[in-house]
Amino acid sequence: MSIEASIIIVNWKVRELLRACLQSIRDQAGVPMDRLEVIVVDNHSGDGSVEMVRAEFPEVSLIANTENLGFGKANNQGLPHCTGRYVVLLNPDTVLLDGAIATMVRKMDEQPDVATMGCRLLNADGTLQRWTGGAFPRALNLANHYLFLDRLLPRAIRPMPLYLDHDPAHDMDVDWICGAFMILRVEMLGGKLFNPDFFMYGEDMELCHRLKLAGHRVVYSPAASIVHYQGESMKKQEGDVLLSALKGPRQFYAQMRGRHRVWVFDLFTISGFALRWWVYSVAAWGRPAFAARAHSSRDLMGRAWRIRRGA
Repeated sequence: MSIEASIIIVNWKVRELLRACLQSIRDQAGVPMDRLEVIVVDNHSGDGSVEMVRAEFPEVSLIANTENLGFGKANNQGLPHCTGRYVVLLNPDTVLLDGAIATMVRKMDEQPDVATMGCRLLNADGTLQRWTGGAFPRALNLANHYLFLDRLLPRAIRPMPLYLDHDPAHDMDVDWICGAFMILRVEMLGGKLFNPDFFMYGEDMELCHRLKLAGHRVVYSPAASIVHYQGESMKKQEGDVLLSALKGPRQFYAQMRGRHRVWVFDLFTISGFALRWWVYSVAAWGRPAFAARAHSSRDLMGRAWRIRRGA
């Protein structure tokens, strides 16, 4: 019997979330387990994740690294082990809902010119995560996002947003989709998945850019949903690894627009976080709950500045 989809999961120190993710594949994929293959690549978690997978999910193929190779390289490790018609990249901090894999396989079968497709990523409270997908970073949509223009300008005159600015009811072509869930057509990959120069973040944009340059479509579909407990792995990171959430997209911007233009990215990220720090600090005088947002914005501004200075 042919394998419908090969699922690659890169794990780092989120054992309990990984357990829930793997159980959701058993319960909610919508495809019989004998027509799926699941490959977990563990980036030297050291938290019992490897032992848990071996003991509780014997059907899973496990690659246990002796160091943290990052998201892109670890996914690349899994690709040669895939034998399915489609490859699915799935974060360990996700839970499938209502036959999500079967739905996305069907959607891909219906649109043979699509190279990759993403689905709805939901917060734990059921709201849409805007970073499910969007447009490649450009000066106009960077300004639109970071300077609050998306809250001031009518949608009709805004540039195509960096991140989704609404919850679409139908499939739509986008520039990029989030690597937390991607279903990919194997024959359009040309044997290559992520650019190994990207440690974490930005590699999904680079992959989609490469696929679009080859003439293929990248599509967001609301037909399936998954819960994404975003950022749990990042909470356990420290040092320069924490910079990757900003460094990755900046690296992609430099690759796409040229290094001589990267100052545009820096201008809008640093000034945008500074603006948020000021706005939330003022708001915190009346509503103390905004103090945490002010602190986060100041921290992000500092990280953006460190990246600009070459940290």
